[in-house]
Amino acid sequence: MNKESWDKMILLLAGMIAIGVAVIFAMETNRFPENFTLRQIAPNDDLPATQEDMTKVATSFVEKTQTWSNPKKGEPAKSLPLFVSVPIVEAGGRLIDMSLEDPLLRPPVSNAWLRENGLDFLNSGVLAQDTDSDGFDNLTEWNAKTSPIDPKSHPPYAGKLIFASRQQESYTLRFAAKPDADRFQINRLPTTKWPKGENFYLKIGETSKDAQFRLDGYEERSAKNPTSGIEVDASVLKITYLPKNEVVELVRNANTVIPTYFAEMQFELDPSFKQYVKEGDTFNLVIDPDTKYRVVKVEENSVEISYQTGTESEKTIQISKK
Repeated sequence: MNKESWDKMILLLAGMIAIGVAVIFAMETNRFPENFTLRQIAPNDDLPATQEDMTKVATSFVEKTQTWSNPKKGEPAKSLPLFVSVPIVEAGGRLIDMSLEDPLLRPPVSNAWLRENGLDFLNSGVLAQDTDSDGFDNLTEWNAKTSPIDPKSHPPYAGKLIFASRQQESYTLRFAAKPDADRFQINRLPTTKWPKGENFYLKIGETSKDAQFRLDGYEERSAKNPTSGIEVDASVLKITYLPKNEVVELVRNANTVIPTYFAEMQFELDPSFKQYVKEGDTFNLVIDPDTKYRVVKVEENSVEISYQTGTESEKTIQISKK
């Protein structure tokens, strides 16, 4: 049999197979209605009884806060995170569990405060660090109960003021004479602030031409001279030194020095800040424009500063000279 005859025979066989498969599919198609006949089922509306007791138990379990306890026998139970491991730190030859507060890793700061603020508690100098770059180290933030990671939350800037020195300005007066029944002669002696002397003739209630004092009263007095024992005039004028609203007594023929003190103030966060502030005067910081600072009292080695922000109550701080 030649090649052409074989090809015809193969084609004939393939055609017969295709016809047979088609017949089988046709027969199966005719049987679809028998295979998918829908049967009528009687309805049943009965429902099982609800398990209320079990539901309440499950609800209470879900609503209750679940705590995980230390599984070690003999140790007190403690709350543990479920998905985060608790850091255990070795310090000074002992292991410190950072989920507890005894012992403290970086006293006086609590272990929880270190962890909650994400501070580098493995660094022994963490309390000296300024994590939020607001000018205050972490220990200062802890003591002030402010946030070490929020630059807007910080202790008062008054804590960064520096008292560099006390400067003095003198105003010197002398009760010289009583030229008549109503007037009194008071001399202003030369000083650094007032290089030119001047005489004032004032009645009680009048203010000096330089507006520095007001004459308030006169009292006749006498005293014995300690050298000669002779009775001398020691009458007294009472004045009010207006820049400080301070009452001063001028004794006849005695020089009375009225000092005015200035505080040389600096600011740790701004090296360019340097002001000489007179006792009783106010000043401001550029970084803190809403706060009014006032020099209350200037001593030789310390200064008392008050500060007030907005409607908050006025606070006072004592700053020692460095």
